[in-house]
Amino acid sequence: MIQPFNRYDGALREDIFRRMPISTLRARTAPTSIGELLGHYEEFSAKRHEQRMYPWASRFVLGYPLPDWQRDPDWSMGQSRRFIASIWGDVDLGSYLFNGAYEVISGGTEEAGPSDTYRKLSFALLDGQQRLRAIENYVLNQFAVPDAQGVACYWSELGKVERRFFCNKLFAQSTIECWDENVLRQVHDLRSFGGTSHQEHQRASPVPSDHDWF
Repeated sequence: MIQPFNRYDGALREDIFRRMPISTLRARTAPTSIGELLGHYEEFSAKRHEQRMYPWASRFVLGYPLPDWQRDPDWSMGQSRRFIASIWGDVDLGSYLFNGAYEVISGGTEEAGPSDTYRKLSFALLDGQQRLRAIENYVLNQFAVPDAQGVACYWSELGKVERRFFCNKLFAQSTIECWDENVLRQVHDLRSFGGTSHQEHQRASPVPSDHDWF
């Protein structure tokens, strides 16, 4: 039986209470759309010179640079399909996180031409790589998901109306601004290792059969 609860029961007097850590990162979260994500990717993909401004990036996803301590892409095709299906189904997508701090470091000479670069970890993606990669691969026609009739449907087969629906789906964007790589690594670990993965026997719905999409 649940006992009565009050959030302030047993609280110490305010003049002697203990202090808990206060974050200095000032993380901000905004309800952005997938369309904004894809707009960022469109701009980035069109500017080849800007892609060369991240010599420290191991790779990119939807135009965001990834530091070399980010894990490799490891979602299966089924996981990517399930995530895209959850977008169409209006499931909450959580948020992705990147470093909003940036600085351009000027370089080059008149003879050699410009060689400006972004300071290491500018705009670095800290969390959300697998989800953003799934979106990128989907819009690049790397895989299909079932349409309303359960038939395999690629992005290239959708008209403007359906694509607009997809782009209007919300995917919250979180940002912090920090140059301390150790702090950014810790933030990445907190986001990536904060929970416990579910096991197959913990499914709430029946296990999909071999012929099912997911």
